[in-house]
Amino acid sequence: MIEIFDKSRRRVAIAENAHAISEQERINAVWYFYFSLPYKDPKNEYCKPFYYVRHNGGELYRIMPETLTVDESGSVAYQCEHVLATLIDNILFGYHVVGNLGTYTPDVIRYVLDHQLVKNWVLDECDYRNQFEYGWEQESLLSALFSVATPLAGPYIWRTNTAVYPWRLSLKRLDTTGRPEMYVRRRHNMTSYQRSRDPQNIVTRLYPLGYGEGVNQLGIGSVNGGVPYLQSPKAITDKYGIIERVWTDRRYEDPASLKAAAEAMLRELQEPAVSYSVGYQEMTASDFDKAEVGKRLRMVYPEIGESVDTFITEIKRDYEDAERSSLVVANKETSIASSLADMADRQRIEQTYAQGATQIYSQALQANCDRSSGAVMDFFIPEEMRIINKVLVKVRMTKFRAYSKSTESDAAKVVTSTTNDDQTRTSSDGGRTTSTTTTSDDQTRTSSDGGRTTSTTTSGGGQTTSSGGGATSSATALESSNVLPSQTTGQAVHNHGLHNGVRIAIYGGVDENGAVIADGYEVWVDSGAHIHPAHSHTIPPHTHTVDDHSHRLTIPAHSHTTTIPGHSHRVTIPDHRHTITIPGHSHKVTVPSHSHNITPGIYQYGNPQKFGLYINGIKKADFSGRTAELDITDLLTGSDNMIPRGSWLSLEVRPDDLAYISIDLIVQGFIQSRGDKTV
Repeated sequence: MIEIFDKSRRRVAIAENAHAISEQERINAVWYFYFSLPYKDPKNEYCKPFYYVRHNGGELYRIMPETLTVDESGSVAYQCEHVLATLIDNILFGYHVVGNLGTYTPDVIRYVLDHQLVKNWVLDECDYRNQFEYGWEQESLLSALFSVATPLAGPYIWRTNTAVYPWRLSLKRLDTTGRPEMYVRRRHNMTSYQRSRDPQNIVTRLYPLGYGEGVNQLGIGSVNGGVPYLQSPKAITDKYGIIERVWTDRRYEDPASLKAAAEAMLRELQEPAVSYSVGYQEMTASDFDKAEVGKRLRMVYPEIGESVDTFITEIKRDYEDAERSSLVVANKETSIASSLADMADRQRIEQTYAQGATQIYSQALQANCDRSSGAVMDFFIPEEMRIINKVLVKVRMTKFRAYSKSTESDAAKVVTSTTNDDQTRTSSDGGRTTSTTTTSDDQTRTSSDGGRTTSTTTSGGGQTTSSGGGATSSATALESSNVLPSQTTGQAVHNHGLHNGVRIAIYGGVDENGAVIADGYEVWVDSGAHIHPAHSHTIPPHTHTVDDHSHRLTIPAHSHTTTIPGHSHRVTIPDHRHTITIPGHSHKVTVPSHSHNITPGIYQYGNPQKFGLYINGIKKADFSGRTAELDITDLLTGSDNMIPRGSWLSLEVRPDDLAYISIDLIVQGFIQSRGDKTV
């Protein structure tokens, strides 16, 4: 019995006249169901595209193409696909990355199912808890869902339950080594037996490749001890030799996930693919006679002496002719490569992957700098740059550059500076010959004179007249001498007293030999006078009475000659201090209008000879010389030995002197076109 349901899953008809009913079930693939109705059957009205059908309470299918065939019977043939194909109708638009550490296989499956526009499917059971990373771009949900299980080790099977809604989906381990769950025997339920062995696809050394191209294409070397391939055990290579193949699947962006998928692939390909096509009939309702995809099967063919334990990979049922029903079995899980091809061909799944290319971009910087302020270049490495091949830098240093030596013209102006109050300045001086020198102790200054002779001459005589009143004087007895204590050293008064009306006093001294040196004299004249040679007198006490009188003295023309011997002066200036008080005042200066001529040119300063290289403010290396070509790729790595992505990095060059620095930077890497802000 075939039931027909509308798109809301309400039963609208039963196709009791259906015929040519068949079903094809394949492991880990979309199943198909076929039936026909007479072209005049009124139930054809309900067989619309995307309506659902169910046969004998089995799985739910939706109607897709229809073929009208007018022949003797006149019927309309319908092809239906399992409702698992509804996941083809929705896509993961854009680029999606999910998985890796902390995200398990059930989480990834839910992530895919959460992108359904209508929540038809939910996850029921999952036997795996791997932490692989997956990347999809413009993928259908069904394609993404099937790829989740691709890298899993060991046989697996997707199971569905469409008896409830939302429909349930489970990912289960497939046990192929336990006790048989079904038997197919010659002369019992086996109608035919065919075995195929194909050694053409044997591979014993597999080179797996993921996203990218050329040297930037993902391989497994980083997670496989540096070896880019996987190889079968020695027992296999001894049997078949080394047979190499390259397997490329650009969906893989994580080397661990790529390696896990390649290991499953190699296990399948290292032995010839053996498949059996067996005709069978379900003779009883026992589970040992009922076929099911993934069920463990034992085939017994006594005539050829074979007994094979395997599992069912495909079932074809013809409900009108039991002899045309068949089973396809395998000695291992279905080929991953075949599964991917079938997925595209039979399920109309087209996979579009994010491709990329090797990119090279560069930038330059020129700047004046010195040892404390270097030339800093910021550059960006995008997150989409999956592989960085190299980062090269060329540094050139010359002398610091200036480009002019003058300013522009300036109009006339008055500049005034003012102090608001008196200011006192004090300085200490320990003795000096100027008023601005300060010292902490006494200073002695000595000057010398070589001696000289000075002459003074009068050209004629002169007269001096004096008068005075009378006077009486008395004197005690005194003996004149050459030296009088009252005079300076070497001075004496020789007094001749009054002779013939003339009193003469001669000033002079004696030298170290006792010779008299005349220095000057005074004369009082009463009458004619004469001069006696030097001598001494003893004058007894007596009294002089002088009447009023006058004196007339005639000094004849004469000259004086004085000899000043060589001598020196020693003057000591004691320690002292100067205090100067400056009253409040202002200065007013008028600057007339003027101009400066501009002299263009390049003027250089400094002499740099080496420089330090800094990454993100951390010094990485020192380099000598004025020119250097450097590969700084390894200098950019952090503590995780990776170059940061999606962030700005800074490169700084600090010279040892004033310098003009030129920096040229080139980044080469593999970048994928991801990220869009046009929506």
